[in-house]
Amino acid sequence: MQFVNPFFLIALGTLVIPVLIHLFNFRKFKKVYFTNVRFLQEIQQETKKQSQLRQLLILAARLLAIAALVFAFAQPYLPASRQQKRITGQRAVSVYLDNSFSMESVSADGKLFDLARAKALEIVSAYSPSDLFMLVTNDFEGRHQRFVSSEEFTKLVEEVQISAATRNLSEIFNRQSDMIPGAQNMNFDAYAISDFQKTTATLAGARPDSTISWFLVPLSADKKDNLFIDSVYFPSPVHQPEQPARLMVRITNASGNSLEKVPVKLTINSVQKALSSFDIGPGATLELPLSYTENTSGIQYGQVEVTDYPIVYDDKFYFSYPILPSIPVLSINDKESNHFLDALFSGDSAVTYTNSPVNQLDYSRIFSNSLVIVNSPEELSSGLVREINRFVRNGGSLALFPPARGRVDSYNTLTSLLNLTGYTVTDTARQRIAFVNTESEIFSGVFEKNSSGKVVLPDNIDLPMVNKYYRIPADMPNREEVLLKLQNNQPYLVTAPVEKGKVYLFGSPLDESWSNFPKHMIFVPTLYKIALLSNPAYPLFYTLGDNQTVMVPGDTVSETNLCKLKKLNSAFEIIPEAKRSGSNLELFLHDQVKEAGFYNVAIGQKVNSGLSFNYNRKESDLACYTASELEDQARRQSIKDIHIIKGKKSSLVQEIRQIKQGTPLWKLFIILALVFLGIEIALIRLLK
Repeated sequence: MQFVNPFFLIALGTLVIPVLIHLFNFRKFKKVYFTNVRFLQEIQQETKKQSQLRQLLILAARLLAIAALVFAFAQPYLPASRQQKRITGQRAVSVYLDNSFSMESVSADGKLFDLARAKALEIVSAYSPSDLFMLVTNDFEGRHQRFVSSEEFTKLVEEVQISAATRNLSEIFNRQSDMIPGAQNMNFDAYAISDFQKTTATLAGARPDSTISWFLVPLSADKKDNLFIDSVYFPSPVHQPEQPARLMVRITNASGNSLEKVPVKLTINSVQKALSSFDIGPGATLELPLSYTENTSGIQYGQVEVTDYPIVYDDKFYFSYPILPSIPVLSINDKESNHFLDALFSGDSAVTYTNSPVNQLDYSRIFSNSLVIVNSPEELSSGLVREINRFVRNGGSLALFPPARGRVDSYNTLTSLLNLTGYTVTDTARQRIAFVNTESEIFSGVFEKNSSGKVVLPDNIDLPMVNKYYRIPADMPNREEVLLKLQNNQPYLVTAPVEKGKVYLFGSPLDESWSNFPKHMIFVPTLYKIALLSNPAYPLFYTLGDNQTVMVPGDTVSETNLCKLKKLNSAFEIIPEAKRSGSNLELFLHDQVKEAGFYNVAIGQKVNSGLSFNYNRKESDLACYTASELEDQARRQSIKDIHIIKGKKSSLVQEIRQIKQGTPLWKLFIILALVFLGIEIALIRLLK
């Protein structure tokens, strides 16, 4: 037992007074006058021992009553199990109010977010009006980075709304610890009111200050089931006007129940394109294909939707992508164009094909194309090598055919800049192409699959014959992939990613004296798929809160035109920080976009591209830590002064005061003082 005001115990010296009174017995005798003996009262004589016993009992009752009263004024209390000492003086209190989407879950007492706001106000009432308070939310707003009075804190709490921002518990602890310099010479308490989801409530990486008393206030929902759309993707990155397309939708059932016949809807540009349903088991994830026909060219804004309650923010998923009217392809030739390439691309409306002799090439035109074909010029100038290297690294595709005449050194200069394997000697041994990488996206859909869904080429398949070729070393880096291989195991066609672009390295020029590849039927799907896959692959969507750099096409951007980001069907508009990156434009949003949906990038008066933003799915799994699991985490992170407030047996205010002050006993001693006074009165009145 400890005391709030131990100096009051000095008053125990007053116990001497009743002792002195008892010893000296200042009792005054009362005279009784009588005139007649028959009116004499009958007096019972007490023995000396009985009188002494009665006086001692009265003295003991008086002493106990006074002692109990002194103890009551000294305010005794039983310290909490973890409390080392009682802290007095002004306090600085930091309260984290979880305003993430998961707080929309419902308990028996209402929404968790409403309960959290009520708990924050209860915490304030547990402290003195002179104490200072600071609010922390997932938004990390600047206006919350200061200590305020209880009245202003109450107003700030009432203004908090549900937000898309998500934070790990370690980030919250570090944020609250960083506020200590603003509360100098004050005792610091930090509270966290949350549902403590397992996906976010991790203390790994936390740097808790040992001078802070930490309090966790967990809230629990009655229903922790949730169905949500995790992501979407296209198996094939090729999009052509009015052609079939297939979208894969990844759906997760974060619950313990099986769901059947759940409808899912796909709309493109506000027009319904597909409708399906699915069954999903407890805790399972499935990928649902949705097939539809592409629109005409332009920006496609897509939305996939399911229905689920009460967590609804993750029931819609937004994505967007462009369908180009044609693919721009540039062929850099020695002097004349190649008639095989001309026959393949010139008459195709899906391709805008341009020929240019190497000595008449305008280097600025390179970046306006998706695919550049280096069609065997005798030599590549150093300036052209630099521009092609820059073109590839910024997202372009390059098909490189070595020279039929001339030196190959300039080609190896280019491959060296691209960090790729170059050409070596010329081999004149006649070889047939013996291997086709059917697993590659280049040959996806070119060959028929068997009943098991695999492509197995027949042993006697007719593949191109190569009369002579440039050797490409077989010991290539892991990032290089062999698409075609000769009988002697030498690579003939190799592909490799180079930063944002891709390179295709052929072993011979498109010359009939070198091989019959340009006349073979495999030539058409190979070059055509290279062209189709050359369109820059921009993300289908971005995630809010990740602070990603947004990349958009920037080849037509003028320095004088202003770049704006606008939300469709909304007044929201910002001017993001923009930076050129080759033929692209990098946008730095600095977390200014807060709402999921469709956005477009306008440069001047022209819409450049479409973007889609989705809320982070971290909050979608509603599994939460229990109080014991939180204590285990704190123990592993060596956070000693931490308290889990469950608030079931008593109110939050009482539990906080009990933790901070221990169990107060002054009321008990007041009652004891009254009891002992009552005993004294009873002894005097009744024990005659």
